[in-house]
Amino acid sequence: MRKLMFTVLGLLMVHSMQAQYFCTKQGTELHYVSYDEAGQSISNGTVTVTKAEENGNAAKATYYMKLVANKAKNNTSYTLYDWSYDGQNTVCKQDLMYGPYVEADLDPEKYDEKAHALFEEKLKFKGDNSFVIKDGAEGGESIPERSYSLISNMLKNEVTISGAAYMGKDSIGTTAGRFECIKISYLKRTKILVKSETERITEWYAKGVGLVKSESHDMKGKPNGKTLLVKIVRKD
Repeated sequence: MRKLMFTVLGLLMVHSMQAQYFCTKQGTELHYVSYDEAGQSISNGTVTVTKAEENGNAAKATYYMKLVANKAKNNTSYTLYDWSYDGQNTVCKQDLMYGPYVEADLDPEKYDEKAHALFEEKLKFKGDNSFVIKDGAEGGESIPERSYSLISNMLKNEVTISGAAYMGKDSIGTTAGRFECIKISYLKRTKILVKSETERITEWYAKGVGLVKSESHDMKGKPNGKTLLVKIVRKD
């Protein structure tokens, strides 16, 4: 029991000492479960920390994510998240080109900046899909709007993030532990051809970890689903 207590305290100290909202421990695995509006598990995601570097107050890392849907054919997908920290701001950008690259049966080991640029041109990507978590952000402080578009499944997808704001600090407990988080909320509008859908998304991020919890609701306040961090596996 005492050993377990010290382990938990050690993890909490690691979280509290980290300045950036992502993990820089190479090989660490973050395990997520996503649920539908009825609370049924629909997918499992495993994030592996790669390319982690720290240089003074700056840091960066890439999250490699494998997502397995529970009830679907061709149910496995992959994506990358590039994180960076400059001493004041944490920036995260999902690499929307990696998934299509892998789906095209190309060698993941050969994915580089040239391949990324090639797929950006092929999928006609435009805009900015990054987001920033600012150190010392206060509850109620707004976050700039951003938007991007690309071709997916031969259809043009347009995504706009608006009405984003920091909602203050919040303590979130999951099976992975308890985390002190910054809470962020925003509207996500997705338009495919003439059809559009808007949902309210709320996310909780912890320093030294990343995403801990995410919830989405439709514009009438009805839950659409949620994602939870359920386990952290640290490599020695």
